[in-house]
Amino acid sequence: MPLFLALARQQLADNPARLLQLLQALDRYARADRGFMRPPGKVLLQHGKTMLRSAAGSPTAASGSDEHPRIIFVPSPINAPHVLDMDAECSLMGWLGDQGLSSALVDWGVTTPCDRGDTLDTLAMDRLLPLLSQLPGPVHIVGYCLGGLIALASACHAEVRSLTLIATPWHFSGYDPQRRTELGRMWAHHRPACEAMGLVPMEVMQHGFWTLSPDKLIEKYMNFGAMEPDSGPARRFVAVEDWANGGEPLPFALGEQLFEQLYGADITGQGAWTVSGVPINAANVRGPVLELASASDAIVPLACSPDFPGRQVLASGHVGMVVGSSAPHRLWPMLKDWILSHEAPN
Repeated sequence: MPLFLALARQQLADNPARLLQLLQALDRYARADRGFMRPPGKVLLQHGKTMLRSAAGSPTAASGSDEHPRIIFVPSPINAPHVLDMDAECSLMGWLGDQGLSSALVDWGVTTPCDRGDTLDTLAMDRLLPLLSQLPGPVHIVGYCLGGLIALASACHAEVRSLTLIATPWHFSGYDPQRRTELGRMWAHHRPACEAMGLVPMEVMQHGFWTLSPDKLIEKYMNFGAMEPDSGPARRFVAVEDWANGGEPLPFALGEQLFEQLYGADITGQGAWTVSGVPINAANVRGPVLELASASDAIVPLACSPDFPGRQVLASGHVGMVVGSSAPHRLWPMLKDWILSHEAPN
């Protein structure tokens, strides 16, 4: 919050009335009722601290069903995993369950300094793949944001029924050069402290996200301040912002990989990312691939997406394509149809 307030003062220094409105909206957000939020789903499988969870409130969670999930959602390690199972009113996993497609969500667990050496590579090889090996056969893997890179690396090492990448970055050279330089400077400033801790605090990541589009960040809080209290849109705002502002710190090595190898050297876009001797690319995926990208994504602009053959481009933004008002009519049915088209015959 201090970083956000400093950014707000900088952006609204010449408009004290608007700054006051923003502070009132922030106060309302902080005091909002969160009784509608749900606890995480049931742990179905576990390997070390990494878990597979059912959708919150699903029959599987309630009844203890032994049915194995057909779809595995792989979230980004930057934020909490539940964006894919946001709440009772908006859950991609819950909706798929209503369509007869069982799924599970990877929960990376609590990050401590003991995890300082973890990278995208180790999350794929040492965390996700051992979990998948406990399932009776290949599954559909769906990766969101950086989780898409972890899912892609895993699918290059194990057979999958299908792989879906949602809002996944790949061509980091597609970011604005000034933006990449700014992120490099920010990382150079925070790197010594992060290395000493063995962790990259969420505040460091938030600063990077907030400076992407500070005007839009301020505007969405102003819009929240004008919403009817406890309305559906207000509850959705609180749920999404709690998710965006929460999450575990990153292991130091993952932060180093993100800022130096990806944003800095663009090893993925240059075709230089190799995990356990296997080049990570679409050609090496052991199953069919679908990419879902956004035409209005500030976090992963279209120029930064993998652009794999058959890419589908949606109008909604990075988060909106998964939990926005259009998601149940656009991305969710597209994903369902794709998965059903690649189910094994009975």
